[in-house]
Amino acid sequence: MSEDHFEEIYRKIEDKVENEPPPRFAFIGEAGVGKSSTLNALFNAGVEVSHIEACTQTARGIEVSFNELEGVNGALVAYDMPGLGESRLKQQEHIALYEKVLKDVDVALWILDAQNRAIASVQRYLEEELQSINPRLLERMVIALNKVDLVHPGERDWHPLANLPSEEQEANINGRIRDVKRKIREVVPNWKGTIVGYSANRRYNLPQLFDAMMDAVPRKRQWVVASRKALADFLEFVDPKLLPPEKRPQELTTQQPQPAKMSDIVSSIPPEEFAKFAGDQKAFLAWLNQKGL
Repeated sequence: MSEDHFEEIYRKIEDKVENEPPPRFAFIGEAGVGKSSTLNALFNAGVEVSHIEACTQTARGIEVSFNELEGVNGALVAYDMPGLGESRLKQQEHIALYEKVLKDVDVALWILDAQNRAIASVQRYLEEELQSINPRLLERMVIALNKVDLVHPGERDWHPLANLPSEEQEANINGRIRDVKRKIREVVPNWKGTIVGYSANRRYNLPQLFDAMMDAVPRKRQWVVASRKALADFLEFVDPKLLPPEKRPQELTTQQPQPAKMSDIVSSIPPEEFAKFAGDQKAFLAWLNQKGL
Protein backbone atom coordinates (compact mmCIF):
# COMPACT_ATOMS: atom_id res chain seq x y z
CA MET A 1 0.00 0.00 0.00
CA SER A 2 1.41 3.35 -1.01
CA GLU A 3 1.74 6.19 1.49
CA ASP A 4 -0.82 8.26 -0.41
CA HIS A 5 -3.32 5.38 -0.38
CA PHE A 6 -2.76 4.88 3.36
CA GLU A 7 -3.32 8.58 4.03
CA GLU A 8 -6.54 8.50 2.01
CA ILE A 9 -7.88 5.54 4.03
CA TYR A 10 -6.79 7.17 7.29
CA ARG A 11 -8.63 10.40 6.42
CA LYS A 12 -11.81 8.46 5.62
CA ILE A 13 -11.64 6.64 8.96
CA GLU A 14 -10.96 9.88 10.81
CA ASP A 15 -13.89 11.56 9.06
CA LYS A 16 -16.15 8.63 9.92
CA VAL A 17 -15.17 8.82 13.61
CA GLU A 18 -15.65 12.58 13.82
CA ASN A 19 -19.02 12.57 12.07
CA GLU A 20 -20.58 9.44 13.58
CA PRO A 21 -23.78 10.45 15.39
CA PRO A 22 -23.50 10.04 19.17
CA PRO A 23 -25.24 7.06 20.78
CA ARG A 24 -28.74 7.75 22.07
CA PHE A 25 -30.09 6.14 25.25
CA ALA A 26 -33.57 6.27 26.70
CA PHE A 27 -33.90 5.86 30.47
CA ILE A 28 -37.49 4.82 31.11
CA GLY A 29 -39.68 3.39 33.86
CA GLU A 30 -42.17 4.37 36.52
CA ALA A 31 -41.76 7.40 38.76
CA GLY A 32 -39.32 7.17 41.67
CA VAL A 33 -37.16 4.25 40.52
CA GLY A 34 -33.98 6.32 40.18
CA LYS A 35 -33.67 7.17 36.48
CA SER A 36 -31.91 10.49 37.10
CA SER A 37 -29.61 8.95 39.73
CA THR A 38 -28.66 6.19 37.29
CA LEU A 39 -27.95 8.72 34.56
CA ASN A 40 -25.68 10.61 36.94
CA ALA A 41 -23.86 7.47 38.07
CA LEU A 42 -23.20 6.23 34.52
CA PHE A 43 -22.40 9.43 32.67
CA ASN A 44 -22.03 12.30 35.17
CA ALA A 45 -24.80 14.15 33.36
CA GLY A 46 -25.52 16.49 36.27
CA VAL A 47 -29.28 16.01 36.03
CA GLU A 48 -31.33 17.30 38.96
CA VAL A 49 -32.29 14.53 41.39
CA SER A 50 -35.32 14.93 43.63
CA HIS A 51 -36.24 12.69 46.57
CA ILE A 52 -39.51 14.53 47.24
CA GLU A 53 -41.43 14.47 43.98
CA ALA A 54 -40.98 13.43 40.36
CA CYS A 55 -38.69 16.11 38.95
CA THR A 56 -38.42 15.02 35.30
CA GLN A 57 -41.55 16.34 33.59
CA THR A 58 -40.43 16.46 29.94
CA ALA A 59 -38.28 14.35 27.67
CA ARG A 60 -34.92 16.05 27.42
CA GLY A 61 -32.06 15.34 25.06
CA ILE A 62 -29.02 15.71 27.29
CA GLU A 63 -25.75 16.17 25.44
CA VAL A 64 -23.12 14.64 27.70
CA SER A 65 -19.57 15.65 26.74
CA PHE A 66 -16.49 14.04 28.27
CA ASN A 67 -13.27 15.91 28.73
CA GLU A 68 -9.71 14.61 28.73
CA LEU A 69 -9.79 14.13 32.50
CA GLU A 70 -11.79 10.93 32.00
CA GLY A 71 -9.55 9.91 29.13
CA VAL A 72 -12.42 9.79 26.61
CA ASN A 73 -13.75 12.05 23.86
CA GLY A 74 -17.08 12.63 22.25
CA ALA A 75 -20.65 12.85 23.47
CA LEU A 76 -23.85 10.90 23.85
CA VAL A 77 -27.50 11.80 24.07
CA ALA A 78 -29.40 10.38 27.05
CA TYR A 79 -33.13 10.90 27.31
CA ASP A 80 -34.35 10.95 30.90
CA MET A 81 -37.95 10.03 30.28
CA PRO A 82 -40.84 11.13 32.51
CA GLY A 83 -41.95 8.42 34.91
CA LEU A 84 -44.79 6.21 33.74
CA GLY A 85 -47.55 5.78 36.29
CA GLU A 86 -47.01 9.19 37.89
CA SER A 87 -50.62 10.25 37.26
CA ARG A 88 -53.56 9.45 34.95
CA LEU A 89 -53.72 13.07 33.86
CA LYS A 90 -50.20 12.98 32.42
CA GLN A 91 -50.22 9.39 31.19
CA GLN A 92 -51.28 10.09 27.59
CA GLU A 93 -48.87 13.00 27.36
CA HIS A 94 -46.03 10.77 28.54
CA ILE A 95 -46.90 7.95 26.15
CA ALA A 96 -46.81 10.44 23.26
CA LEU A 97 -43.31 11.48 24.34
CA TYR A 98 -42.23 7.85 24.53
CA GLU A 99 -43.48 7.23 21.01
CA LYS A 100 -41.52 10.20 19.70
CA VAL A 101 -38.25 9.39 21.47
CA LEU A 102 -38.09 5.59 21.30
CA LYS A 103 -38.19 5.59 17.52
CA ASP A 104 -34.83 7.36 17.47
CA VAL A 105 -32.65 5.75 20.17
CA ASP A 106 -29.99 3.03 20.07
CA VAL A 107 -30.96 1.32 23.30
CA ALA A 108 -33.60 1.66 25.99
CA LEU A 109 -32.95 1.02 29.68
CA TRP A 110 -36.07 0.11 31.67
CA ILE A 111 -35.39 0.74 35.36
CA LEU A 112 -37.34 -1.08 38.07
CA ASP A 113 -37.22 -0.83 41.85
CA ALA A 114 -35.64 -4.12 42.96
CA GLN A 115 -37.81 -4.18 46.09
CA ASN A 116 -41.11 -4.09 44.18
CA ARG A 117 -42.28 -7.60 43.29
CA ALA A 118 -45.47 -6.42 41.57
CA ILE A 119 -44.71 -5.60 37.95
CA ALA A 120 -48.11 -6.17 36.31
CA SER A 121 -48.21 -2.49 35.29
CA VAL A 122 -44.77 -2.84 33.70
CA GLN A 123 -45.98 -5.90 31.76
CA ARG A 124 -48.95 -3.88 30.52
CA TYR A 125 -46.78 -0.94 29.40
CA LEU A 126 -44.46 -3.32 27.55
CA GLU A 127 -47.23 -5.36 25.93
CA GLU A 128 -49.63 -2.55 24.99
CA GLU A 129 -48.04 0.89 24.74
CA LEU A 130 -44.38 0.17 23.91
CA GLN A 131 -44.65 -2.98 21.79
CA SER A 132 -46.21 -1.02 18.92
CA ILE A 133 -43.71 1.85 19.12
CA ASN A 134 -40.44 0.05 18.37
CA PRO A 135 -40.60 -3.77 18.53
CA ARG A 136 -36.92 -4.28 17.64
CA LEU A 137 -35.80 -1.88 20.38
CA LEU A 138 -38.04 -3.68 22.85
CA GLU A 139 -36.48 -7.05 22.06
CA ARG A 140 -33.02 -5.90 23.15
CA MET A 141 -34.13 -3.59 25.97
CA VAL A 142 -32.01 -3.73 29.12
CA ILE A 143 -33.97 -4.32 32.33
CA ALA A 144 -32.22 -2.75 35.32
CA LEU A 145 -33.14 -3.46 38.95
CA ASN A 146 -32.05 -0.44 40.95
CA LYS A 147 -31.74 -0.19 44.78
CA VAL A 148 -30.62 -3.80 45.29
CA ASP A 149 -29.03 -2.64 48.56
CA LEU A 150 -32.59 -2.42 49.97
CA VAL A 151 -33.64 -5.95 49.00
CA HIS A 152 -34.58 -8.20 51.97
CA PRO A 153 -33.17 -8.41 54.64
CA GLY A 154 -32.69 -4.73 53.83
CA GLU A 155 -30.03 -2.09 54.10
CA ARG A 156 -28.91 -3.31 57.54
CA ASP A 157 -27.63 -6.51 55.88
CA TRP A 158 -25.51 -4.70 53.32
CA HIS A 159 -21.79 -4.89 54.19
CA PRO A 160 -20.96 -1.19 54.67
CA LEU A 161 -17.19 -1.66 54.78
CA ALA A 162 -16.92 -3.76 51.60
CA ASN A 163 -19.93 -2.11 49.89
CA LEU A 164 -21.37 -5.52 48.99
CA PRO A 165 -24.57 -7.48 49.71
CA SER A 166 -24.59 -10.18 52.36
CA GLU A 167 -24.83 -13.81 51.24
CA GLU A 168 -28.56 -13.92 52.02
CA GLN A 169 -29.18 -10.60 50.32
CA GLU A 170 -27.28 -11.64 47.19
CA ALA A 171 -29.36 -14.83 46.96
CA ASN A 172 -32.55 -12.74 47.16
CA ILE A 173 -31.25 -10.33 44.50
CA ASN A 174 -30.57 -13.24 42.15
CA GLY A 175 -34.06 -14.56 42.89
CA ARG A 176 -35.57 -11.20 41.94
CA ILE A 177 -33.62 -11.20 38.67
CA ARG A 178 -34.94 -14.67 37.76
CA ASP A 179 -38.50 -13.68 38.65
CA VAL A 180 -38.41 -10.49 36.58
CA LYS A 181 -36.88 -12.32 33.61
CA ARG A 182 -39.73 -14.84 33.65
CA LYS A 183 -42.38 -12.11 33.86
CA ILE A 184 -40.87 -10.02 31.07
CA ARG A 185 -40.85 -13.02 28.75
CA GLU A 186 -44.51 -13.66 29.52
CA VAL A 187 -45.39 -10.51 27.55
CA VAL A 188 -42.32 -10.17 25.28
CA PRO A 189 -41.44 -13.78 24.30
CA ASN A 190 -38.74 -12.66 21.86
CA TRP A 191 -36.95 -10.50 24.41
CA LYS A 192 -33.18 -11.07 24.19
CA GLY A 193 -32.03 -8.38 26.58
CA THR A 194 -30.23 -8.55 29.92
CA ILE A 195 -31.32 -7.99 33.51
CA VAL A 196 -28.80 -6.34 35.83
CA GLY A 197 -29.21 -5.75 39.57
CA TYR A 198 -27.39 -2.62 40.71
CA SER A 199 -27.47 0.36 43.07
CA ALA A 200 -26.93 3.82 41.60
CA ASN A 201 -26.47 5.39 45.04
CA ARG A 202 -23.88 2.84 46.17
CA ARG A 203 -22.19 2.60 42.72
CA TYR A 204 -22.72 -1.18 42.88
CA ASN A 205 -22.58 -3.16 39.59
CA LEU A 206 -22.36 -0.06 37.39
CA PRO A 207 -19.76 -1.63 35.04
CA GLN A 208 -22.05 -4.64 34.50
CA LEU A 209 -24.96 -2.31 33.77
CA PHE A 210 -22.93 -0.30 31.27
CA ASP A 211 -21.71 -3.47 29.52
CA ALA A 212 -25.29 -4.70 29.17
CA MET A 213 -26.27 -1.39 27.60
CA MET A 214 -23.35 -1.55 25.21
CA ASP A 215 -24.28 -5.09 24.16
CA ALA A 216 -27.79 -3.86 23.34
CA VAL A 217 -26.48 -1.27 20.88
CA PRO A 218 -26.19 -2.42 17.24
CA ARG A 219 -22.72 -3.92 16.72
CA LYS A 220 -21.54 -1.36 14.19
CA ARG A 221 -22.02 1.41 16.76
CA GLN A 222 -20.69 -0.29 19.87
CA TRP A 223 -17.31 1.41 19.52
CA VAL A 224 -19.06 4.77 19.91
CA VAL A 225 -20.62 3.67 23.19
CA ALA A 226 -17.39 2.15 24.53
CA SER A 227 -15.66 5.54 24.40
CA ARG A 228 -18.35 7.26 26.48
CA LYS A 229 -18.06 5.47 29.79
CA ALA A 230 -17.62 7.63 32.92
CA LEU A 231 -18.82 5.58 35.89
CA ALA A 232 -19.15 6.76 39.47
CA ASP A 233 -16.50 5.04 41.58
CA PHE A 234 -17.66 1.94 43.48
CA LEU A 235 -14.55 2.10 45.69
CA GLU A 236 -15.67 5.46 47.08
CA PHE A 237 -17.83 3.60 49.61
CA VAL A 238 -15.37 0.81 50.40
CA ASP A 239 -13.35 1.09 53.62
CA PRO A 240 -9.85 2.17 52.45
CA LYS A 241 -8.28 -0.40 54.80
CA LEU A 242 -9.82 -3.17 52.67
CA LEU A 243 -8.30 -1.84 49.44
CA PRO A 244 -4.91 -2.83 48.01
CA PRO A 245 -2.22 -0.19 48.67
CA GLU A 246 -2.35 1.21 45.14
CA LYS A 247 -6.10 1.93 45.50
CA ARG A 248 -5.95 3.63 48.89
CA PRO A 249 -6.22 7.41 49.28
CA GLN A 250 -2.83 9.10 49.34
CA GLU A 251 -3.29 10.46 52.85
CA LEU A 252 -3.93 6.94 54.16
CA THR A 253 -0.86 5.39 52.52
CA THR A 254 1.45 8.17 53.72
CA GLN A 255 0.09 8.31 57.27
CA GLN A 256 2.67 7.36 59.90
CA PRO A 257 1.72 4.71 62.46
CA GLN A 258 0.84 6.25 65.81
CA PRO A 259 2.28 4.91 69.09
CA ALA A 260 -0.26 2.80 70.92
CA LYS A 261 0.92 3.49 74.47
CA MET A 262 2.29 6.45 76.43
CA SER A 263 5.35 4.36 77.25
CA ASP A 264 6.06 4.07 73.51
CA ILE A 265 5.77 7.84 73.17
CA VAL A 266 8.16 8.52 76.01
CA SER A 267 10.70 5.97 74.78
CA SER A 268 10.79 7.67 71.39
CA ILE A 269 11.89 11.04 72.88
CA PRO A 270 15.66 11.71 72.76
CA PRO A 271 17.20 11.87 76.31
CA GLU A 272 18.12 15.56 76.06
CA GLU A 273 14.54 16.49 75.05
CA PHE A 274 13.03 14.29 77.77
CA ALA A 275 15.16 16.10 80.35
CA LYS A 276 13.58 19.41 79.34
CA PHE A 277 10.03 18.00 79.67
CA ALA A 278 10.54 16.08 82.92
CA GLY A 279 9.36 18.90 85.16
CA ASP A 280 7.27 20.91 82.70
CA GLN A 281 3.86 19.41 81.89
CA LYS A 282 2.81 22.27 79.62
CA ALA A 283 5.97 21.97 77.55
CA PHE A 284 5.42 18.19 77.27
CA LEU A 285 1.79 18.62 76.12
CA ALA A 286 2.86 21.27 73.61
CA TRP A 287 5.45 18.82 72.24
CA LEU A 288 2.80 16.09 71.87
CA ASN A 289 0.52 18.51 70.04
CA GLN A 290 3.36 19.65 67.74
CA LYS A 291 4.06 16.03 66.80
CA GLY A 292 0.38 15.35 66.20
CA LEU A 293 0.23 12.79 69.02
